[in-house]
Amino acid sequence: MRETPDGLRGLVMTDPEFLETLVRYEDGALSSAEIESLERALNDDPVRRQQFAAMQLRSMALHDHFRQEAYRTPERATASTQRPWKPRPALAAAAGLVIGLFGASVVRAISTPDWVATASRVAGLGDADFEEGSPGPIVAGFPRATSLWAGDEASIVERAAAAGGGKVLQFLNPGGDATVPGGRAISCDVFQLVDLRSLRGASGKKDEAILELSVRFLDGRAAGTQPSVTFMGQIFLFSGDPSALHESWPNNLGEALASGAAFVHTNGGAGAAWHRVIAKCLVPAGADFAVIQLGARPNLRPAALESLYADEVELTLTTRPDLPVKVVE
Repeated sequence: MRETPDGLRGLVMTDPEFLETLVRYEDGALSSAEIESLERALNDDPVRRQQFAAMQLRSMALHDHFRQEAYRTPERATASTQRPWKPRPALAAAAGLVIGLFGASVVRAISTPDWVATASRVAGLGDADFEEGSPGPIVAGFPRATSLWAGDEASIVERAAAAGGGKVLQFLNPGGDATVPGGRAISCDVFQLVDLRSLRGASGKKDEAILELSVRFLDGRAAGTQPSVTFMGQIFLFSGDPSALHESWPNNLGEALASGAAFVHTNGGAGAAWHRVIAKCLVPAGADFAVIQLGARPNLRPAALESLYADEVELTLTTRPDLPVKVVE
């Protein structure tokens, strides 16, 4: 769940697909073809250029992209399956519009010497590849303890074409929320609470910490199957006691300190290709635990969930120095 920046609220009703494209661009989840389509839209429509600029400014996407992409270490860039981020002409022009709208130039000290980014797996994520236990259903309902999968009707099953190992998570049926009686069940959601308190010493006071959720999804239906399905990976960061979160979920989402999300839309596929999505968010001071959410949502309801899977969940913490920024009028 993400707050819509000022100046973009009308997009929720008038052009939700373009708003989703902007959000997915922030999260680094656009394919090459989708980036080219976004460029064409920005070239052709000055209103969309302004909307793109507003999104970039309000969400600090320029800030995050320069830090997370342009300043990645070679080792980190090689390990990622996503191509390194490079300013594209239309996107760079819109980024310039962000600066032009406010009459200032942003100067970043890219020559800062001897800074090093470090990345490490978060040990608190339990059964990340679904290989630890026997096949069978996950715990029903929102989790009440850390490091275990729980949620709507889903099961760990054996599958020869797993992304890794021999077991995967299969989404079976959408479910409602216990705290929202009569609410519609529109997606099958699986959650895990991850304790982050042990990570507080991983970065210095002036370091920036980024939590990255990576997960692979598979739509095993035949190519072109309707309706389309949206897979999602989301991160929400909270302070306090994780064991009490279930009492009000999802009504307490407004208490999240930070969040990040990534999506992919599918209609089945030849060769049953796995799709990797990556959600990122900055880790603010006081973050005690994370809620990891994996979901599968049919885009026409009611619709049965069939042959929809997740595998190879990874949670990584990256720390890097807080690079200096200077604003010049």
